[in-house]
This record gives sequence, structure tokens and C-alpha cells, in this order.
Amino acid sequence: MRIRNGLIFIGMLLALAIMAACNRHAADEAEPYVSAPTTPLEALPPAEDLPIDFPPVFPGSDIHGALHRVTYGDNVAYIFGTIHGGRPYWFPLADVVEDALRRADIIAVEVEEIGGTEAAMQEALAAVTYLPDGQTWYDILPEAHYDYLVTMMWEQWGINYTMVNTMNPSLLVTQLMLQIALMFSDHIDVNFYASVDNYIANVAAQYGIPLVGLESAQQQIDILYNPPFEVMLAQIMHLQAPQTIIDNFLASGELTLDEIAHFYLHNIFEPILHNLALTVYEDCLYLIYMNEVVQNWRSIYYANEIMRLLRDTDEPTTFFVAVGLSHVIRSQAHHSLTDIIQQLQLAGLTPQPIY
Repeated sequence: MRIRNGLIFIGMLLALAIMAACNRHAADEAEPYVSAPTTPLEALPPAEDLPIDFPPVFPGSDIHGALHRVTYGDNVAYIFGTIHGGRPYWFPLADVVEDALRRADIIAVEVEEIGGTEAAMQEALAAVTYLPDGQTWYDILPEAHYDYLVTMMWEQWGINYTMVNTMNPSLLVTQLMLQIALMFSDHIDVNFYASVDNYIANVAAQYGIPLVGLESAQQQIDILYNPPFEVMLAQIMHLQAPQTIIDNFLASGELTLDEIAHFYLHNIFEPILHNLALTVYEDCLYLIYMNEVVQNWRSIYYANEIMRLLRDTDEPTTFFVAVGLSHVIRSQAHHSLTDIIQQLQLAGLTPQPIY
């Protein structure tokens, strides 16, 4: 299975990067989390000094991804939190994770292929990249939002809006925000092929373990790039000049991608939870949508899919489920946030941490 390609993977990074880069207002004021890293970030080797071949040539890491185990009858599911990036020296993962992977009869990841072909994936992405029927921003946006977006592109981002005004504004703004977030990613390779997700897909391929998706790629694409019209308008008005975004981000105390990767590598979740709490917003429809739909709704959806797999599989089966880390731990960050573990508990199951 190959997930992919840039735009769908960009979408999978939103929970870790875009809301952090956008931060201006948190619902709960909190002091920035301060923790002494186990290994200074400066000590990590630069990406260009590391081989990228698989299987890995490094001794691996102790990454456990908040691994949980839940049972239903004779069926078992291991639930593992990934981040959608990585470095070659991270693999293999912690022994307890590798053991769970080897026990798996089926590996489930976030997103399945559309129609099983790369061509179908490209077609689905193309459908959301540009506005339909040759439309432009002028055709679909209210005057105030059109003027703001054109001015922002031309005067602040240095982009000739006539070159991009047939693009889906939501997708374009997402790409610009990710561009800012990637400025703080010197010590993590943010692409699918270097990611924890791809390592797990490679394990499935190596051992002949069936790989399934919890949601369709079409569903994820629609949630990320085809939000309700009023959400898209709020997203447009939330976009700021690049330097303003950077200044706000640095002043916010939120974690960079490098810092998130560092804490993930060393299984230090407190600062990541603090970071998730800082992304709880009450005054921006777009950021509310990010939390309530992109994160909370999808965690509920994933939990329901895991319960369906456990309930509807007749033969004793062990599943290994790999999803973004926030879908495993985020309910611990703030009362308005939920995750898979909490949803399974609410359904009467008893997922147990085994890390």
C-alpha cells in the first residue's frame, strides 16, 4: 500500500502543525511547558548525514507511541500513536511495539486507498485542488473575503494571485500554513516515506500482513479540503502575513515540529498534551472546525471502526492499529477533547496501556 502523495500527507500533518502555526488565542491561558530534553536537539544528526534505506541500519529507538491493548471476546487490538514524519534511526521501534506488530493478523492505518490505484488517488486530489467549472475566487467569495485574500497573496506572500485564483482557497491556505510550520523541522523528515506510518506499512509488506484503512482517502480529503463554506471563509480571514504568523507562533509557547518529534522519540507526552491544550479555541470557526471535526469527530469515527473490527470478526484476530498520536492521548489535555481510548472506554471496553 502506498499512501502516497503530498496533499493527503499534508492533511495528516494538520493536527501537529497548522493549528500551532496559527495560534493567537487559547481558550485556557497556560504557561509554556518547560522540560529538559533527554537528548539536546542540537545533538541530533542532520538529515543529510543519515541513510534512508530500509531495512534500517540503526539499533532503533524506544518509541512506544502510548501503545494500548484492548480485547473483545477472542479478538485483540493494539492501538499505537504515530507522528507523520520520522528519521531512519527511529526504527525499529520499542520492543513492545515490534512484538505487537509481529502478533498482528491485520494492520489498520488511518487511510485506505481510493479504488486501490494511485490513479484514483490522483483523481480524487485533483478534484479538490481547483475550483469546479473553471471558477475563480471572484466567482465564489464574498467581496470582503475576495479582497482580503487577493491583498494577502500579493502584498504579504509575494504570490501573483492570478496564478492561483482557480485553486481551492482552503487547500491553498493549508499549504501556506504548512510551509511556515516546516520552517521548524530541521531534525525531522516530514514526508510519508520517512514516517512512522511508512515504517509500519513496510512491516506489513515484509511479513505479508493485510493492511486496511479506518477511513477512506476520499473522506479525509473532503474533511480537510472541502470544509463547509463558512469554515473556508473563516480560514481565509485567519491567514496572516508570514512574519506575523511566525511572531505569533514563537510568542505562543507552542511546540515546533522538531520539539514534538523530540518528545515523541523520548516518550515524553506531557509537553505534547500541553501543546494540544493550547489549540483549544473559542473565537475562530476554522480552528473550532479543526478540533471538533478534523480531530474529535475522526477520533470517534476511528473508535467506532475499531469496535466494528473487533465485534464483526468471527475468527480470533489480532489487529495492530496505527493512528496519529493525538487520536490516542488528546483527551488527557483538555475536557473538550476526546480520543480513541476515551471513546472505547465510554463504549464499555477497557483499553490498557502496555508501555
